[in-house]
Amino acid sequence: MLDAADWTAIGTFALATGTFVLAVATVATAAADRRHDDRKRADDRARDDRLRQEQRAHAEKRDQADRRTREDFEARQVLVVAEVKENSADGHTYNRRVTISAPHAYPVKHVEGRFVIPSADWKVIEFGHRGEPAYVDVDRVYYSFWAEVPPAAFGAAPLVRFIDWRGNLYYQYQHYTERFDAGTDWLEAVKELAGLINSSSGNKSDLGPG
Repeated sequence: MLDAADWTAIGTFALATGTFVLAVATVATAAADRRHDDRKRADDRARDDRLRQEQRAHAEKRDQADRRTREDFEARQVLVVAEVKENSADGHTYNRRVTISAPHAYPVKHVEGRFVIPSADWKVIEFGHRGEPAYVDVDRVYYSFWAEVPPAAFGAAPLVRFIDWRGNLYYQYQHYTERFDAGTDWLEAVKELAGLINSSSGNKSDLGPG
């Protein structure tokens, strides 16, 4: 029969065992809680990083769109005027004078042009031009060309290509100006511009043609 000392020893052992088990369980729970907290913090950091990246990408996309809209608006300040005039020089009789002008605030690096002959297959011919030195007034820079247009192409309209100071390529036809990818040729450009004109969805500057 167990006496009081035996029962005391048994109780002490049981208490110690219970305390040990509780301590082990507490440590395991704490470790699990730490792992859970670590995972949650890692997930929160990943989510925050993803949100910041998405916000940066959205801001960059918005800035690019705003910059493109501003650049296209500036490009539409380039004006093209074609006049029926005659000028004999270099053994040619020129019958058109084409003048391209750009604001001082929007310099262009390169300007050239063609004539588009109205027809079903979109004929594009070179100016056959004699360029004149650029001249300036208080507002704009002017680039003028004398051109030969065959009598059969009397209704031809100029198609002008220019590169702005940022390196963007634009074509203008009948006062409609659009940006094009580098390498776009004259025929591709005039077909697209004509489509815009015919659908009345081309863009014009609020300040005038272009």
